[in-house]
Amino acid sequence: RYDVDDFYLSNGDDGGSQADNATTGSVGVSYAVTPQANVYFTLGRGYETPTLTEQAYAADGGRGFNRNLQPSFSTQYEFGWKAVLGAGVRVNVAAFQIDTEDEIVVAASSGGRTSFQNAGATERRGFELGIDGRFGKNWSASFAYTHLAAVYADDFVAGGRLIRSDNRLPGVPENTAFAEIVFRPNAHFSTALESIYRDQVEVEDANLAQGAPAYTALNWRAALEQQFGAWSVQQTLRVDNLLDRRYIGSVIVNEANTRYYEAAPGRSWYAGIGVGYRFE
Repeated sequence: RYDVDDFYLSNGDDGGSQADNATTGSVGVSYAVTPQANVYFTLGRGYETPTLTEQAYAADGGRGFNRNLQPSFSTQYEFGWKAVLGAGVRVNVAAFQIDTEDEIVVAASSGGRTSFQNAGATERRGFELGIDGRFGKNWSASFAYTHLAAVYADDFVAGGRLIRSDNRLPGVPENTAFAEIVFRPNAHFSTALESIYRDQVEVEDANLAQGAPAYTALNWRAALEQQFGAWSVQQTLRVDNLLDRRYIGSVIVNEANTRYYEAAPGRSWYAGIGVGYRFE
């Protein structure tokens, strides 16, 4: 239940309330093909209520509470395979489909105010691959890849424009990947290099504006740990965007003045110390 009380009444009462409820569930089955591998299938129903931020401004340009914004429902299917290969190498593969009704999307964004609306149906189809394991005595690595085709399944109108079905959802990359290699020579020290890739993303529903280009970023981290009886001390150093690349890290979807693009931070670092005590 949402309740908004307006105490500035000289321009009218912009308060409001809304109550939503639903019952959702999921079911899954898995089968062990071998002691090291299994396949599974899951089916689930999802329910997303609007947030207070999404309900803050009316989508039609009117004042106050967005009374017309409704929850969205989704049905998700997933089929996957999980296995342990060789000496500690784990592989996960999954294919999925998500069908959503009354998807909550950006209606307009202008002057720092973003309003939202329901956009009919959307479809998301894709697959994921994850591999991680150890090699050699002191090395481990992991890799994850996701392909996601996210499109509108229905025509709808937003901001006075007709948005066609099969248009890509803005802000959603079609391909993303993550890779990491870790060196741990002993129990007290580790260092790792990460690589993150994100594909080009659309910035508005009509898919006519220049999308935010794809990028790859490198990050590095190192960690130390000392043990003093029941006490432990950890030191961490991390550097993000190691090569100091200039790229678009996020987008403002459907920004009215075409100011869609937000720059990612340049090279940045983080250092931290942690202290722990183990009670026995």
